Amino acid sequence: MPRLPPPTEHTYLGAFARRAPPPQPTPSLGHRLTVTGLSDIGRVRNRNEDSLSLVPELGIAVLADGMGGHPGGDVASRIAAETTVSSLRHLLPPDGFPDPESAAEQLGRAMAESVLWAHRAVRAEGAREPALEGMGTTLTALVADAATGAYAIGHVGDSRAYRLRGGELVQLTRDDTWVQQRVEEARLTPEQARDHPFGHMLTQCVGLPEQPDPHLLTGGVEAGDVYLLCTDGLTGMLQDYEVEACLSVSPGDEPGGRTWLRRLVDQANSKGGHDNITAALVLVDEASVPGSRAQ
Repeated sequence: MPRLPPPTEHTYLGAFARRAPPPQPTPSLGHRLTVTGLSDIGRVRNRNEDSLSLVPELGIAVLADGMGGHPGGDVASRIAAETTVSSLRHLLPPDGFPDPESAAEQLGRAMAESVLWAHRAVRAEGAREPALEGMGTTLTALVADAATGAYAIGHVGDSRAYRLRGGELVQLTRDDTWVQQRVEEARLTPEQARDHPFGHMLTQCVGLPEQPDPHLLTGGVEAGDVYLLCTDGLTGMLQDYEVEACLSVSPGDEPGGRTWLRRLVDQANSKGGHDNITAALVLVDEASVPGSRAQ
């Protein structure tokens, strides 16, 4: 796997823009991936500090939530999301993977390096622009290979990734928060944690002086899977059973689950919309075999 070029303080995307391979079409065999997203300012905030970056043809979805109350939260989230995408483009082999096992391994390594590169890029921009020093962001990213079905998720902070499979919604990521640590230590119940005044206190994020330790998850998709990435502007307003109910009804006639996205955002706003709301969906279907007829 190629290594990343050394970071610079002035151009956090230039190295990738010159070396990234051209987008590869989704393979005709294996799986068909549909990637969509939506970001909304919500009902309370006066600016959107969330960022969303999608590359449907490569099965990439990335979102980030800038730290509220800190300088440059919107800048940090934009740099983190765009740099992660550019890094993944740089690291993914243009000729694909030989098998699912090696695909998952390589995707995991690429994701880990991409998240750390995003951290270094945010730090470099803060060093270049003193007014932005101290900016930080969450980061949740998914990359899936349609041909092999392998995927990797990288995660820092309290944005989340979920999977709906067989009608059951499962949270795939762990929140990097003070209250989550207390839940795991049995010092708080999940119900107490949800309404705790320190509920959004992060234990690690992208961009602060201490380098984060990204959470990584690799696995394989199945036809019918729905993967949801979202910021806490959604999960802070809706409980998991409400998200599951929304994704379990018909997606309507719009392609890519856009109706689901709008329903989720509308429901979060109807409950107060206290934060920016950003969500991305990765839908998995079986790819049709050329020359075959539908049964």
